[in-house]
Amino acid sequence: MPEMPKKITLLSSSSPSSIYSYELRGSLFTARLFGLFPVFTIHLSNVHYLRLATNNEVPPLYQIDNILQSLSYRRILRPTYVLQAKTGRRLFLKLEGGAHFKLRQAIGRQIKPIHSIAA
Repeated sequence: MPEMPKKITLLSSSSPSSIYSYELRGSLFTARLFGLFPVFTIHLSNVHYLRLATNNEVPPLYQIDNILQSLSYRRILRPTYVLQAKTGRRLFLKLEGGAHFKLRQAIGRQIKPIHSIAA
């Protein structure tokens, strides 16, 4: 029986203020340049954490590239998050409303519960 294609969930599309788009396909997270070319793919079980980024930790090159994002009202609409892989690689993401929660839920589904057996 052929394997069913995985559903793609678009977390954030590319726009003038962000040249990257982010998507979930099954248990894979992919960042695409201009929505076409994959530049970063990570299995969700290899995600160390996902959290809101502070202004101090965002690299200067990222800030220059995303100058419109630094305006406070734009930051509220599309806040910047940092996703860190267990390998140490960090990726800064601009996610639209609700996408953060979808990504967190997908990461949570990959965590294996620890069961203890009572003696």
